[in-house]
Amino acid sequence: MKNLKFYLATMILFVGITTTFAQNKPKVKEVTYSCSIDCHSCKEKIMKNIPYEKGVKKVVVDMEKQQVTVSFKEDKNTSEGIEKAIEKLGYKAEVKPEEEK
Repeated sequence: MKNLKFYLATMILFVGITTTFAQNKPKVKEVTYSCSIDCHSCKEKIMKNIPYEKGVKKVVVDMEKQQVTVSFKEDKNTSEGIEKAIEKLGYKAEVKPEEEK
């Protein structure tokens, strides 16, 4: 009987902890930057470096529109941090307002 009570208490505790961690999942934010890129080597440079920034999940480079779209975890990085990382590679970058995407 003691084993059954211990087993049930352990299961209830485990379910409570699992539920708590599932609810606190970090949010992923997607930001589009207007960027001074004009060739394939620019695109490759961004694609080889930006994915390794903290929290970055996805990077899409659109050379025609001169845009870089980055998805990242908000608890690991900021849009300003990603912008600085792009500028560190030698490109001008500016966050595009939501309606211009």
